[in-house]
Amino acid sequence: MLLEQLTINNCRIIQTAELDLSPSVNLICGHNGSGKSSILEAVSILSKGRSFRTSRIADVIRSSEEALLIRARSVEADEQYTIGIERSKNTTRIRVNQQDVNTQAALSRYLPVTIIDPNSIDLVTGSPSLRRSYVDWIAFYLFPEFHKIWQNYQRILKQRNLCLRVPSYLSALPQWTDELIKSQTLIQKYRERALEVLTPQLTKLSEMLLDAHVLNIKLTSGFAQTMDDLSFEAQKEFYLERRDSDIKSARTLSGSHRADLQIYFNDQLAQHSASRGQLKLIAIAMLLAQSRSIDPEEKRKGIIAIDDLAAELDGDNKQRLLDCLRSLEQQLLLTTTQAELIPLHAEDRMFHVKHGNVLPA
Repeated sequence: MLLEQLTINNCRIIQTAELDLSPSVNLICGHNGSGKSSILEAVSILSKGRSFRTSRIADVIRSSEEALLIRARSVEADEQYTIGIERSKNTTRIRVNQQDVNTQAALSRYLPVTIIDPNSIDLVTGSPSLRRSYVDWIAFYLFPEFHKIWQNYQRILKQRNLCLRVPSYLSALPQWTDELIKSQTLIQKYRERALEVLTPQLTKLSEMLLDAHVLNIKLTSGFAQTMDDLSFEAQKEFYLERRDSDIKSARTLSGSHRADLQIYFNDQLAQHSASRGQLKLIAIAMLLAQSRSIDPEEKRKGIIAIDDLAAELDGDNKQRLLDCLRSLEQQLLLTTTQAELIPLHAEDRMFHVKHGNVLPA
C-alpha cells in the first residue's frame, strides 16, 4: 500500500495542504510548532480514526472550524483507491471510492500505518493494553475474520461484567462465562499466530538496531502463570473457583483482556534492564517489525510514519536507524527539525512546513 496524494483540511493549524508523496522517503521539515506533526496526525486519523497525540478530536480540528477533512489517493497492486474521512466533534463520515462505509475498520484495511513518536517507549514500559493492541493490530491485518471475533469478545466480556455487577443478572453468569471461554480461546490462537509472523521480523530488526543484544517476546494468556492448561474445562473450573472474587471486584479479573506481551532484553524484562536509549530502540524495532508483519510474503507493505526522527537518539544510533529504514524499502513519512538529517535520493521528496503552510522543497 502506498499513499500517492494526501489532502488535509482544518487539521490543527493547517487550513489546507496537498502533498504529492514519494513511494520511498518523504521528509517533512519545520521548526517546532510549525505544523509538521499535524501531517502525521492527519494520516493517523485517516488510518485509525484518531490522532496519535490526543484522544479528543476537538483538539485536532482547526480553531473556529466545525470539522476536519482528510482525503488520500492510494495504490496497492496496481489498483487505485480514493479514501477519506470527515470528523466533527459529534459525527464521522467515511468514504472509499466515492461510497460511504459504515466502520473505521473498513477504512483502516486500506491504509496500514505504523506511527513512531517520542512516546512510543510506552509500548515497552506502559500499560499491557498497549501491547495487546500492538499484537491485535497485526492480527487485524493478517486475518480478516479477527476483528469480528475481537468485537464479539468485547461484547461478551461486557455482558459477563454486567452479571457480576447486578445481582438480578447473576443467574446468567454461567452462560456468559461459557461464551467468554469459547471466544477468548479463539482470541489467544489468533494472537499466537500473529506472533509466529512477528517473531522473525523482530529478530531481524533487533539485529539491525540493537547490536549484539538479544530481544525476545512472550505472550501471556491473562491467567495466573501457574495455569498452563487452557482447555475449556480448565478455564470453566478456574472461573468457578474465582466466582466470588469476580463478584466482589464487579469485573472479570482473568482472561484475554488481561493478556500481556512480555518483552525480554538479554533474557530480562526490558522495562527493568534496558537504558532509556535502549528502550527507545526496542520500541522502534518492535514497531518496524509490526509494520513488516502484515504480509509474510512482503507483497503488501505498511506505511511507516516517524514523528521527530532524531528525538533521544545519539549519533551512532541515529545513523543505524536511518540505514535500517532505507533497507526496509517501505514508504516513509519522517518529520524533523533538521533538514540535513537524511541524505535524499532522486525519488525522495522534502516538504517545508511553516505556520501551517506546506510547500514542496
